Amino acid sequence: MPSISHDFGQNGDEDVEAQYGQDIFNYYARGDQQALDYDTHLHPVFSTNISGMQFYGGMFNLMTESVHQIFPSWQIMDVRHFFAALLGALLMIFTGLLAYRVSNKKWWIAVLGLGFMIFSPRIFGESMNNGKDIPFATGMVIAIYYFVRLMQDLGLPGKSSWKTTMGIALGIFITFGMRPAGGLLLIAYLGLYLLVYIFFNKEIKSALWGNKYSLLKRTILQLITAFLIGYGLALFTWPYGLVSPIKHLFSSLAEMANRSIIIMTLYDGITYPSHRTPWHYNFKWILITTPLIIVLFLGLFLVLFPKANKSYGSTTIFILLFAAVFPLLYIIIKQSPNFDSWRHIFFVYPYWVVMAALGVDMATKFFREKLKWVPLAAAGLGLLPAMAWTVRSHPFQYVYFNQFVGGLPGAFGKYDIDYYQVTNKKMMNWVSDNVPKSKDGKKIIVRSNLDGLDTYLQKDSTWMTASYGRFYERNEQDWDYFITYGRFISPYQLQNGKWPPANVVYSVKIDGVPLGVVIKRGSKDDSIAYQALNNENFETAILKYESYLKTDSTDEMVYFNYGLALASVDSFGNAIHSLKKAILLDASRPEFFQLLAILYKEQGDMEQAQNAYIQYENMVAEEDNRMK
Repeated sequence: MPSISHDFGQNGDEDVEAQYGQDIFNYYARGDQQALDYDTHLHPVFSTNISGMQFYGGMFNLMTESVHQIFPSWQIMDVRHFFAALLGALLMIFTGLLAYRVSNKKWWIAVLGLGFMIFSPRIFGESMNNGKDIPFATGMVIAIYYFVRLMQDLGLPGKSSWKTTMGIALGIFITFGMRPAGGLLLIAYLGLYLLVYIFFNKEIKSALWGNKYSLLKRTILQLITAFLIGYGLALFTWPYGLVSPIKHLFSSLAEMANRSIIIMTLYDGITYPSHRTPWHYNFKWILITTPLIIVLFLGLFLVLFPKANKSYGSTTIFILLFAAVFPLLYIIIKQSPNFDSWRHIFFVYPYWVVMAALGVDMATKFFREKLKWVPLAAAGLGLLPAMAWTVRSHPFQYVYFNQFVGGLPGAFGKYDIDYYQVTNKKMMNWVSDNVPKSKDGKKIIVRSNLDGLDTYLQKDSTWMTASYGRFYERNEQDWDYFITYGRFISPYQLQNGKWPPANVVYSVKIDGVPLGVVIKRGSKDDSIAYQALNNENFETAILKYESYLKTDSTDEMVYFNYGLALASVDSFGNAIHSLKKAILLDASRPEFFQLLAILYKEQGDMEQAQNAYIQYENMVAEEDNRMK
């Protein structure tokens, strides 16, 4: 996995995370205090989207920045992706090891669990460049695996409690090192699991309470030691926590609980603000993006739940179910924000996979001895489509959807696809490799609403300049090529074949679905017209818009602004016609109907004005209801 991680593009959070790693490194190397506070001491590079970063652990960011400092020629994003993939591999391996432990030490179940993880395309893809959610999930599963191992090996001769303690400490270190507030969740888990083991497992209860509680005392001491080592190490990667290890740990928890970053997210065909997603958001995302065979065997496990209790022990099953479901229920109860599919709760997935692997094991009990291979063969065959998709969709595995929604084509326009902007590398490299230099010596102007411009397009600034630009404002700006993707596009346009727009010269497609496109501008008359419109030079604006529309009739904002220009010279009939063209391209914009109502009113058509205004009011009310 690390060897192919360089194929994956920079995700939408990595510029900020890489900067945080650099600031932490500078805290130790130069005494720079920036990593302690991003709210009252604004960052010189990032003014807003890095605010509150001090509340996050810095383990991964500091580690990768330190390696980059030692090997400066190793590009920082490639360093990050290498170590993200390494931690992703550990996530998969420890999921298999956990399956081995809870299945009464069956190695074939361990291998099956590992296979389920590797060929869960979402997890595989995110493991290559997600240096936040994947490492956190890895820390959680490592700690829980070693805890289960500690409980199962209690009192057994020849079992090294020291190695197990260090394993738990490693999991705690990674977990706190990524999300200190999430680390507290892990400690609560381990405390609860210990109580469950004590009170519901007769053998362990007898061992722990025997010999004047010496084993119980030793076990508690091991867990305390693991916490002190793990959290102590994590503090050295978290300057904010190092300043006040107790106070700032809980202030981080309070801040994370109350922090609400509102991002619009496309779910089930509707755009929701991240703090108002339906209760089933995470459950459904997991079910539609997990290979169907895993979902089916997970369902079998749940159906055979009473037998699972007898086969594997009620304590073990409780741990799996609690770790798999409790965070999702807690999010529902607390009405926590959700965005970017379900990446924030990847840490629950290993336990779903382990239960699915156990479902295969339980299915063998319904077959005679000679046919016990049938469920395993079914699992292998059922996984083949996901395996094939993982290979042919490289390096965009994380956009996988299963047959519940008709695969990626069925999900297009209903769910966020390339929400993490991973197509940026392929498209920006295409521009660098294929766009010819200007013959007149002028620099080619590239704009994009994706991150990664500095990483992939600023290699040679002698003939090209690259900068950020909003997709729906592209007609207002000067550019020759525009690089964009399908996120934050109106669902109406996605669902009605109105995106991508005209003049696409390169497209990244999987299963015929466009994930991102490169647009070559046919004319710059639209930006000239926009400037004329702003300067109230309406005649020039009208002429330039008319000229531009001969090269591109797919930009609804051009029609909208063209309508404004026409209305400004009292050409209301033509303005109405232009607004209707805009509405045909995107009928979900309330401002289009608001202007249309005004135009009809100016023309004296009060009935049509009233109809347009009612549509405007209904759309605004619907949007307000979603935001409340």
